[in-house]
Amino acid sequence: MALEISLNKASVEQIAAHLLACDPVFVPPLSGRVDIGSYASKIAEKSTRFEGWVEGELVGLVAVYCNEKANPLAYITSVSVLSQWGGQGIASQLIKCCIDHVSKLGFVQIELEVDERNQAATHLYQKHGFKIKKKDACSATMCLTMAKEIKMETQRDYNVEIKDTADHQYAYSFDFDVMHPYMIRSFKPFFNNGSLLELGSFKGDFTRRFLEHFDDVTCVEASEVAIEEAKQKLGDKVKFIHSLFETAELPKRYDNIVLTHVLEHIDDPVRVLKRINDEWLAEGGRFFLVCPNANAPSRQIAVKMGLISHNSAVTPAELEHGHRCTYSLDTLERDAVAAGLKVVHRTGIFFKALANFQWDKLLNTDIISEEYLEGCYKLGQLYPDLCSSVFLMCERGD
Repeated sequence: MALEISLNKASVEQIAAHLLACDPVFVPPLSGRVDIGSYASKIAEKSTRFEGWVEGELVGLVAVYCNEKANPLAYITSVSVLSQWGGQGIASQLIKCCIDHVSKLGFVQIELEVDERNQAATHLYQKHGFKIKKKDACSATMCLTMAKEIKMETQRDYNVEIKDTADHQYAYSFDFDVMHPYMIRSFKPFFNNGSLLELGSFKGDFTRRFLEHFDDVTCVEASEVAIEEAKQKLGDKVKFIHSLFETAELPKRYDNIVLTHVLEHIDDPVRVLKRINDEWLAEGGRFFLVCPNANAPSRQIAVKMGLISHNSAVTPAELEHGHRCTYSLDTLERDAVAAGLKVVHRTGIFFKALANFQWDKLLNTDIISEEYLEGCYKLGQLYPDLCSSVFLMCERGD
């Protein structure tokens, strides 16, 4: 059965039922230390939860307290997996997600406590870099110290990254002629009146589509080559800022911000999303976030064909084009939430079973009709995790 990893999805009742089912697995049993119902309520209210689900059942849970921004220490309060799902690496996957999340939030250390009699748990935590910090009568405090903050690479050449390679184009006709119109259609019901900021405008082809909806459009783009081509197409209708997102100084906040097929290129995505939330998004503003989907059928087929190792892999061609990761709907929401954004709407855009180059060939024939494209768009709303792209509409969080 396929494991689905989600962030903060479970209700108090589901958490309590899971912990009660795992009670015999805890060393010593959890029910002898806490009231499980009260503890479940505290976890739901105070912690960030990384949850493993199989067919709607909560089979694994890692809960971490990281609410005190002034405190550089995060604390894992619970790690649990149903006994029938033990030994399948679920706890390990959830701990990895937790460590990644806490690290991106800027915490220096993660601590947890483990009973010394629980050798399996001790070995699991040691596998992930935790070391024993101190020992009490029968328990040990283990600590993981984060690596120093990874600084953004300074040697990236954004003009080179936008060039086509021998076996992969940076952008396809499928992107321009199919995805762009359907993205606008997906965004339009949520548009605010006022200004729009596009982060990563490439050569202005998508930017052009916003001009019929907005008079005040600003674009931030890292490639000066792309900006020059965009200016030739759009003239003075758009204000361009040549800058990295990490260092951009923008003159105001914006009523609408768009980031499409860009976040996967960024060295520290949570850092940029946090700037959007804290500095650039106006009160009541809307943020439109779209990324290519790791679980698109075309990509899953490529895995089965042996062309890529797993759904979320970054291929050599993608790496040349500046990709740093490949998102799915749950990991995209994970990073948005980690940055403080409030996710209001989540969906997919366009059901896609063929690769972009295959679509480009078909679009030059009469095989694909407008009705077929419309069907793929509507089907994507039913099956967002099988779409070409995943889409979150967010508002400012606290």
